[in-house]
Amino acid sequence: MKLKNIAKASLALGILTTGMITTTAQPVKASTLEVRSQATQDLKDYYKGQSFDLKNIGGYKEGNKVTFIYHNQQIDVTLTGNEKLEFNDDGEISNVDVFVVRENSDRSGITSSNGGITTSNKQDIIDNVKSVNMQITKKTSSNTETVTSSYYSISKENISLKELDFKLRKHLIDKNGLYKTEPKNSKIRVTMEDGGFYTFELNKKLQTNRMGDVIDGTKIKEINVELN
Repeated sequence: MKLKNIAKASLALGILTTGMITTTAQPVKASTLEVRSQATQDLKDYYKGQSFDLKNIGGYKEGNKVTFIYHNQQIDVTLTGNEKLEFNDDGEISNVDVFVVRENSDRSGITSSNGGITTSNKQDIIDNVKSVNMQITKKTSSNTETVTSSYYSISKENISLKELDFKLRKHLIDKNGLYKTEPKNSKIRVTMEDGGFYTFELNKKLQTNRMGDVIDGTKIKEINVELN
């Protein structure tokens, strides 16, 4: 009987131990989901955040930074991408547009931004330089999807990937529920008339080194969006 009781006790202990292991594993899984959801919320907060356009202004370049003064506010823009080649000499620069998204600011009140500097439009344009077809394919279940199509206005002859990416995502947040759920492998593809294309992966922020890349807005052919 003693051996039988010992066997029962051992079996019970084994069950309890197994239960404890299972219970400990569940919070780890939940924690992983929370981290992933927070990353998505951070993306939504960033792309819903404040942005503004400075049109046809001048600034002063020193090193890889250009300083602009707008309404008594200092804005420091770090050059990235191919805009480094466009503005490679130190000194005054003029007739530029700047798309600003506040990346960080210190107690001095200086606004810091990355990329987004382009030459101003050569022609006086009120509305847009081009309207392109934007097709949005949205997955609604494992085997169904919806497809919508509309025109998207391009307002600049030269436009930075930073501005294009930011404004497209904001449009998708406002109109198509982007970031209400996990973006998974959702993406935007901007196709040019020569067949080249630029891809924005919606599960992460646009890379800093791409924010200063500038493309010809008049040569954009179409925009395709996949929301999964």
